[in-house]
Amino acid sequence: MKYMLNASAMNVPFFVPSSVVDKHIKLASNTQLKVLLVFLKNISSGISPKEISEFLRIDESEVCDALNFWVEREIILTKGEKAEEKPMDKEKPKPVRPTVIKPTREEISEASANDPKISFLIGEAEMKLARGLRDNEIRTLCWLYLDFGMDISLILMLVEYAVSEDKATVAFIESTALAWLEAGVTTLSDAEEQIEARSLRKTAWGVVLSAFGMDYRMPSDKELEFSGRWVVEWQFKKELLREAYNICVDKNAKLSMPYINKILEKWHKDGVKTVDDTKVASKPAAKKQGFGAYDKSLVEKLLNKDD
Repeated sequence: MKYMLNASAMNVPFFVPSSVVDKHIKLASNTQLKVLLVFLKNISSGISPKEISEFLRIDESEVCDALNFWVEREIILTKGEKAEEKPMDKEKPKPVRPTVIKPTREEISEASANDPKISFLIGEAEMKLARGLRDNEIRTLCWLYLDFGMDISLILMLVEYAVSEDKATVAFIESTALAWLEAGVTTLSDAEEQIEARSLRKTAWGVVLSAFGMDYRMPSDKELEFSGRWVVEWQFKKELLREAYNICVDKNAKLSMPYINKILEKWHKDGVKTVDDTKVASKPAAKKQGFGAYDKSLVEKLLNKDD
């Protein structure tokens, strides 16, 4: 069967960058693609993460994660950031890859007839979830196995991890699986390292919220990344996190994690360990003294040269 676009449906078209399909669509989750489309549809009038969250009926933290996914791939810019000018590519455009489509139940049934691992995957996943799998869940798990070649043990570990995090949803399983694939996770030990690293970042996020005097809320992936860097990697204490927060709010009248990251990055490079150190680090470098700077003893010697 051939497909064609219904011209009558093109009442209000909007632009989608070709690189979304050429480079990123295979790794993008359904949520990330939905968020991008809603963002692009409303780009002229502007739309907030909260509005996207309400429109798609998903958590605002998932929206922020999805937007950060596209920021990291330079499809979306954060406010105040300028796009880097690049020379025009004179090469012929790359052929557009087809959209990734999850296998149908019929395709899964046909594949399982020749591969008993598929039935094993579905059965074990149902045991871990303590319920029967929904159609989209079966298609997602089989998609990871059939299309990406993800090991059965890794997929089941991911399901178990999603249950332990109380996030046994298709969106979480998809985004985590694709993040693991992008990070080169191929073994159970690799996955354990990813889980442990995320756990440390979550603990660090609690330290950051405490330092900022904020109530707990679910962090975005970018916020987890910042927290892990500040607390685990750079080992900043609460007093320094609080000082950076105060500087940020005094300067911008609002919380900005990227701005705080710049402050802490400079302090890390300067070897700042205490709040007192920040005052030294913030002092401007002493200017080179000109004619007014002199060695008093040398002058006295010159004046008494003839004595």
